[in-house]
Amino acid sequence: MAGILTGAERDAARIGHVRAGTVEQRTLVAGLLKLKWTLWKRSYRKNVGKLIGTIIGSLYGLGGLVGMTFALVALVFVDGEGGLFAAVVRGVGILATLLWLVVPVFAFGLDDTLDPRAFAIYPRTPRELQPGMFLAALLSLPTLFTVVAALLFSVFEGIFLVLHGAGAVPTVLGLVLLVPANLAGIALCVLLPRAILAHSAGRASSRRGREIGSILGMVVLIGGLYGFSLFAQSINGASIEVIGRKLLEAVGVLSWTPLGALFSVPVDLASGDYLPALVRLVIGAASIVGLWLWWRSSLGAALTSALIGDSSSGTTAEKPLVPRFAPRNALGASIGRSLRYWRRDSRYIAAIAVMPLMLVFFVAMGMLGPAGPFMGILGLLLIAGMGGISLMNEIGFDGPSGWVTMTAGLPSRPNLAGRVIALALFAVPFIAIASIAVPLLLGRGELIAMMLPGTLGLLLSGLGVSVLISVLLPYPTAPPGTNPMKDKSSSTSNAMIAMAVGMIGIWIPQIPAIGVGIWGAVVGSLGLQILAGAIALIAGIITIVVGIRVAASILDRRMVDLFQKVRAFL
Repeated sequence: MAGILTGAERDAARIGHVRAGTVEQRTLVAGLLKLKWTLWKRSYRKNVGKLIGTIIGSLYGLGGLVGMTFALVALVFVDGEGGLFAAVVRGVGILATLLWLVVPVFAFGLDDTLDPRAFAIYPRTPRELQPGMFLAALLSLPTLFTVVAALLFSVFEGIFLVLHGAGAVPTVLGLVLLVPANLAGIALCVLLPRAILAHSAGRASSRRGREIGSILGMVVLIGGLYGFSLFAQSINGASIEVIGRKLLEAVGVLSWTPLGALFSVPVDLASGDYLPALVRLVIGAASIVGLWLWWRSSLGAALTSALIGDSSSGTTAEKPLVPRFAPRNALGASIGRSLRYWRRDSRYIAAIAVMPLMLVFFVAMGMLGPAGPFMGILGLLLIAGMGGISLMNEIGFDGPSGWVTMTAGLPSRPNLAGRVIALALFAVPFIAIASIAVPLLLGRGELIAMMLPGTLGLLLSGLGVSVLISVLLPYPTAPPGTNPMKDKSSSTSNAMIAMAVGMIGIWIPQIPAIGVGIWGAVVGSLGLQILAGAIALIAGIITIVVGIRVAASILDRRMVDLFQKVRAFL
C-alpha cells in the first residue's frame, strides 16, 4: 500500500506542483487577454450604432493627434525658454489622468467588461487574476490613443531635454527616465478605473447598490460641471494673462498630486530640479502601489460577495405597509407604497438627487455671478417647480405593478393622492427651508414673506399639473429595478410633449401671483409681496385639488388602456 501511495505521489509531482484544476500564470494571463478580445469583437456584432460611433471617435482621435503634433512642434521650437512647454506637459498629463478617472466610471455606469464577480466560481485568487485583468484592460481604443499620445510627447520631450536641459547630467537623467515615467503615468491612468470599478463591485454586490453608485456618480459629475461653470463665470471678462496665470497656478498645485506627478518628472529633471523630481517620483510610485493593493483587496471583496450575496438581506427589519401616521385605508396604502418607492427605487432617487445640487449652484451664482441675488431667487423658483414635475411620469414608472392596482380595485383618487402626499413629505420641508435660507444667504431677508408661501404654492401647482399629465401622457422609462442611467425616455415624442406642457403648465396658475409679486418688488411694498405669496399658495392648493380630481376621473376611464401602453413600453 505504501508503494502505491508513493507512486501516486510521484505521479502528482510529475504532473506539477500545483493543485488539480489550476493553470500556470502565463496561461491564465493569455486566457484573460483572449477573453477580453473576444468580448470586444462580439460587442460590435449587430451593433451598427456602436461601430459607427467608434469609427467617428477614432477619426476625431486621429485628428486630435495630428493637431497635437503641430502644437508640440510650435511649443518646442518657438518657446525660447521652454517654460510654457513644461507647463503644457504637466497640464496634459493631469487632464489625461482626470479623463481616465472620470470617463470610464460615468460613461459605463459602474459596469466592467471583465466583472470580477464573474470569476468567483473559479479557484483563482485576486493575486492570480490581477496581472491578466490589468493587461486585458490595456486592450481598448482609449488605451491605444493614450499610448500613442504619450509616445508623441516622449519624442518632443526628448527634443526639449536636448534643447533646454540645464546641463549634461539633468539631460541624461531626463532621457533615461522619460519613457519609464510616461509609461508609469499610463499605468496609473489604467489602474484608476480598475480599482474603482472593482471596489464598487465588492461593496455593492446587489443591483440596487450599483444603481445608487451610478446616481452618486451622476451627481458628482454634474457637480463638477457646475463647479467648472462657476469658475468660468468668475474669470469672465478677465484678461488672457489673468486666465493663464490661474491655470498655471492650478497646474502647479495638481502636479504635486498623483494626477500629474509622474508626467512632471522628466521636465523637472530638464530644469535641474532633482528634489522635486524625486518627490514626484515617490508620489507616483506610491500611488501605483497603493492602487494595485487596493485593487487586489477590492477584487477579493468582489469575489467573496459574489458567492455569499448580500449578507444584510436576511436581517432587514420588516416595516408595516401602511405608515403609522397614515390612515388605515386605501389612501394610507398608497402613501406607504409611494414612500417605499422613493426610498428604494433608484429611478425615483435619480429624479430628485440633483435638486439640492442645482439649488447650491444657483445660490452660488447669486452670490458670485454678475446677475446678483436675482439668479439665486430665480433658481429657487425653478427648483420649487421641478419638485412637482417629479410626478409627471408616475403611471409610466408603475410598469407591470399597475396590474396589482387594477386587480385590487384601488380607487383612483386615493391612489393618486397618496403619491402626491408621499412626495410632499420630502419636498415641502426642503422647499420651506430653502425659501428661508436662500434669501438670508443672498442678503434679501425681506423676501422671505413672499418666497415661503410662493414657492410652496408653486410646488403644489407643479404637483397638480404633473399628476394630470401622468394620466394623459405616460412615456417610456427604464423598467422597474433597472439602472436609471439606461432610461430611454428622452428620445420619445410623449416625453418631449409632456415636459413642454409641464414646464408651461406649472406657471399658468401662478400668473396672478407673479404679476402682483413683480408689482410689489418694483414699488417696494411689503404688503403686495405678502399678497403675492398668499395668492400663489391659494392658487397652488386649488390646482392640486382640481388636478387630482380630474386625473382620477380620467384614470377611472382609461386605466386598462394606460396599463397596456405602459406594458408595451417595457
